[in-house]
Amino acid sequence: MAMCNGCLVLHRDGEIAYCSEEIDGGACSGYHVPHLAGVMACRVTPRGTRCRYCDEVMGNRLMRAPDFVPDCLRTVAN
Repeated sequence: MAMCNGCLVLHRDGEIAYCSEEIDGGACSGYHVPHLAGVMACRVTPRGTRCRYCDEVMGNRLMRAPDFVPDCLRTVAN
């Protein structure tokens, strides 16, 4: 069975961002195979920059989020 030595990095919505092997100059065996270093979210990678893709996705989700406070319970605080 094929296996990649890297870590599969996912965006917040579950889309595949990249494999750490690609960043480190190696080749990924394929996103569909198990990754020896596991899976992690792109927002916790030690790259030192924010992910524009995730920022856009989360911004869109927040703008389209339903109103969770019923009108009868609305106050100035919420």
